[in-house]
Amino acid sequence: MGYRMIVRDADGFVLGGSGSFKDTVIDIEWAELIAFEESVKVAGDLNISKAVFESDCASLVNKIKKRGMDITILVQCMDKAYMKLDNFIFG
Repeated sequence: MGYRMIVRDADGFVLGGSGSFKDTVIDIEWAELIAFEESVKVAGDLNISKAVFESDCASLVNKIKKRGMDITILVQCMDKAYMKLDNFIFG
């Protein structure tokens, strides 16, 4: 499994980024969750207060929107990552 992220400002200027590979085979939703967690971590490390997080995994985005109504293990782990978003301003 591999993931990468790029942090850009409003003008498209690259501020930083990160990526990694893990020697494991996991479900796509878990891989997307790990990438989401790492994106939040990188944005926090760069002291970014206003952020837009994007994902092409519709099921993960829907689970984030419906958090609190789903009790699966994936969603419980996602809730922990979502709590880290309190440091960001959403516009």
